[in-house]
Amino acid sequence: MAKEQPTTEEKLKRERAGSYRTADGRFTVEQTSSGWLVMDAEQTDELGLALARGPFATIDAAREAIGAARTGPAPRSAVRAAPKRKPASPPPPAPSNGTAKGPTAAGRRPPRAAPPRPRREVVIREIRIVDGDALRALWREAGFGSLGDDDRSLSRLARRNPGLLLVAADGSRVVGSALGAWDGRRGWIYHVVTAPSHRRRGIASKLIDQIETALVSLGCPKANVMIRSDSDGGTEFWTARGYAPSQSRQFGKELETS
Repeated sequence: MAKEQPTTEEKLKRERAGSYRTADGRFTVEQTSSGWLVMDAEQTDELGLALARGPFATIDAAREAIGAARTGPAPRSAVRAAPKRKPASPPPPAPSNGTAKGPTAAGRRPPRAAPPRPRREVVIREIRIVDGDALRALWREAGFGSLGDDDRSLSRLARRNPGLLLVAADGSRVVGSALGAWDGRRGWIYHVVTAPSHRRRGIASKLIDQIETALVSLGCPKANVMIRSDSDGGTEFWTARGYAPSQSRQFGKELETS
């Protein structure tokens, strides 16, 4: 296809392929997919850009439009102006404590903190022979120091009171205990303790609930519990569960066994 060349008096200088400029530099003629546009550098549109005339079918028609523009009133641009864009909102100010928020300098958001791991469920179960050392360590920490805490004595007590000697286990770790017994007339509860790391979670209450249920099933009419004078919160705990102090004084004697 032969290139279209200017044929009228208006002189155009070729800038590059498809682009021409007048000798005074006021008008530029650009070839587009829809035709030839005439850009007027001395007149602007509503966006403040060079006023555009056209499109024209041929470059000669564009030259004629330049001549008309030099002598006649400036027409409104035939090219539809692009819509004004709203200015981008400024980024939020950085927090006063220096903690960065939003995307990082590399355009990536900082990784989210991992959610806290859920607590494992503490299991209430009967005592086992292998629990002896862990229980004695738990009792020493709580200040319990009485006879009958060795493995042999605990095993004998468990045989005589099935289902009444309980521990609370968090996985393989023993974190609580409660020992129940029934002599055929009264029920007794000993060594109720919860590890400091697992307190305020209702573990002691669950242990006592299960022992009381077992005693009732045996026909036990009353349960007694021994509270040390230096027990931390012991009186409040048992009072809240409905236990009342006894008026009788308790005496004890250690017996010699072979």
